[in-house]
Amino acid sequence: MPYKEMIAIPVLDGELKLKFDCVERHNPHERLELILDEPPRRWEKLGDMVIFQNGTDTTDWPLEKVAIALGAKRIAIQGEIDSGIRRKSQLELIYGEDGWVVHRENFVEYEFDATAVMFSSGNVTERRRMGELQTEGEIIVDAYCGIGYYTLQFLTRGKAEHVHACEINPDSILALSKGLQRNFVSDKCTIYEGDNRDTMKQLSGIADRVILGLIPSSMKTWGLAINCLKQEGGVIHVHMNVHEDEIEEWAEKTTEWFSTVSGKVATRIHLEDVKQYCPRIRHIVLDLKIS
Repeated sequence: MPYKEMIAIPVLDGELKLKFDCVERHNPHERLELILDEPPRRWEKLGDMVIFQNGTDTTDWPLEKVAIALGAKRIAIQGEIDSGIRRKSQLELIYGEDGWVVHRENFVEYEFDATAVMFSSGNVTERRRMGELQTEGEIIVDAYCGIGYYTLQFLTRGKAEHVHACEINPDSILALSKGLQRNFVSDKCTIYEGDNRDTMKQLSGIADRVILGLIPSSMKTWGLAINCLKQEGGVIHVHMNVHEDEIEEWAEKTTEWFSTVSGKVATRIHLEDVKQYCPRIRHIVLDLKIS
């Protein structure tokens, strides 16, 4: 076998070393099969942390060997996302010293403590879509900014002029601050800590675009989002969990609501089906032009 097609992987004991010495480029599942009798088939990776699904039994796992096999430094087990207003992570770190990761996605680096704040890998397409919008020179209000899922995309890839980022969770704000520094855009973002039903009132009439990135519903801030737009109007991105049989009806009624309340014309410019949230419930984003 040609030397260039071989790889040496560090291991901890002689028996496993014999199995890995000059091994071909196995995929991760094959590497786990050399270590575990019943290896899991699914996991996700954030930076150098591997996260297995909730309920995965790791009682007899050689955790250091598993980490090496998957090219990771930390291992964690996913938990239920807290349904509270701060959307805390309940991920359990079972190998490694802390939960801080640097995760690169769509040319943007996110820095956050995965044990303290949530990061939805399923929203990757929506984060990419936001970064690809024509937002150069825009003033944007990100009403539920979290660690900067969309804020960093707008500033780094979209070249927005400034983002006003609202967030209630101090752990998310710390992560956002680190992400802004890491991507060299700190001077283009102002962070408002606290309940956005209070902080958004400070942002009346300034925005070209407002992001309402909260599920299952962002309805409590719909009126505030309208008030954030400039006098001539702008774009609002409305996130919502909707039954798969009711998506079109919801989009029509929501468009009508924004027209009525704003006193302007609300036009549907895009409807994005982001992902399945649970059986028959879809995470939807409705893009509205208010003019």
